Amino acid sequence: MKGTVWSTVDRIGNMCLQFGVNLVLARLLLPREFGAIGMIEIFLVVSQVLIDGGFAAALIQKKKPTQTDYSTIFYWNIFIAVILYGVIFLSAPLVAEFFNLPELCNLLRVIGLILITNAFSLIQTNRLRKQLELNKLACANLCAYTVSGILAIVAAYSGLGVWSLVVLQLGYSSILAVILWVVTGWMPSAVFSRKSLQELFGFGGYLLAAGLLQEICKNLQGVIIGKRFSAIAMGLYSQASKLDRIASYTLPNILVQVMFPVYASVQDDDDRLIKMLGLNTRLISSVIFPLMAVLILVAHPLIVCLWGHTWSACAPYFQILCVGGLFICLQNTNFFAVAAKGKSRLLFHWSIYKWSFLLLCLFVGMNYGIYGLLWGMTLSNFNIFMVNALLASRHTGYKFSMQLRDALPLLLLTAVAFSLTYLLGILLTCHFVVTVVIFAAIYIALAYAFKLKVINEIKMVMMRFLRKQEVSVE
Repeated sequence: MKGTVWSTVDRIGNMCLQFGVNLVLARLLLPREFGAIGMIEIFLVVSQVLIDGGFAAALIQKKKPTQTDYSTIFYWNIFIAVILYGVIFLSAPLVAEFFNLPELCNLLRVIGLILITNAFSLIQTNRLRKQLELNKLACANLCAYTVSGILAIVAAYSGLGVWSLVVLQLGYSSILAVILWVVTGWMPSAVFSRKSLQELFGFGGYLLAAGLLQEICKNLQGVIIGKRFSAIAMGLYSQASKLDRIASYTLPNILVQVMFPVYASVQDDDDRLIKMLGLNTRLISSVIFPLMAVLILVAHPLIVCLWGHTWSACAPYFQILCVGGLFICLQNTNFFAVAAKGKSRLLFHWSIYKWSFLLLCLFVGMNYGIYGLLWGMTLSNFNIFMVNALLASRHTGYKFSMQLRDALPLLLLTAVAFSLTYLLGILLTCHFVVTVVIFAAIYIALAYAFKLKVINEIKMVMMRFLRKQEVSVE
């Protein structure tokens, strides 16, 4: 419970900071400048997965990692980060030529330094998560983003344009690394164990391969949009995607981030694991399903209110992504439950199918324009959810029929509330804030009317937490 609270503080705090900083930068910068950063993001994300190498998950999954384990992975991360940065530095001119944007060369060479700064903080972050000391991690993240956000806004006001986005990302990574070294007090030993590397890679290697394939496919749409369409289209997609991920990915991951080490600790107790998975599914569905629905309803006026009329064209992008968000929110709950059972090899094998299907959807969808591409991504999100759900059904005991029983009533309730609110909105032509209030009132009223189980579970979770706080104070 304490871990969940601090994870919530971390995620919500960072979400609010990112939202606020992005709100200011979106009014100072143009879609094309956001699009330029979005085009090169795939190179950074893929490199970061290679640096991590699946070892972070392996260290969490291992019950008692040693100082030798941590030190070995620390030196390995630094070594790989330097190698990959060298590759990015040398290939930057080719990337700029591919997108026909000369400025991408210097942008990629500078922002690529994030790989090295991130490598210096991976073990510190991992140790805090392993020990569930998420209060320290939350404070470090919030302080780092606050400072880097201020620097980015100052840079944008000074007319640095797209470089203010580089200041934001590189500044955050560097400041966070410094803070984590001070907070954790952990130092690597002068030791490198090939045995530790091989042992951890036995589990993490498959997660590395799965993660690498996943990130390439998930970020390939940026390459396709930037190359086939334009930097402006990429900028619009980038902003819509950021707003969608806050709701469909970041919020559910608050719970998932805490639950992975907990799943691992009860990996041999199927009954407890099934109960945890059912509770997580109901809690996430009860919040994210209605959130996605109401965002679809108010997408256009919300975006204009936040970023101005310059960004109004990204509203349809956002609405389509929100449909996919209905499936994204539950993906990792099942994925990490299967990973906690030690089935990393199986996850890798199935990831080949999942991301091959995404590639097929992208290449078919792009022939029908940008909207066709986005609907292809939505279809892929549904496919990924189904695969993860079926794997969890087979290997954790949390049967697919149980998952439907937990999630489907909340989805149907959301659909009814959406339909009623949409009809009332047409009749009353309400302000979008009023629309949100009407939707919330209908959804909550229906939940109580049908006496959904999740209502009592939310109350139970809150009461348990309050009792623990009272005991802690005493």
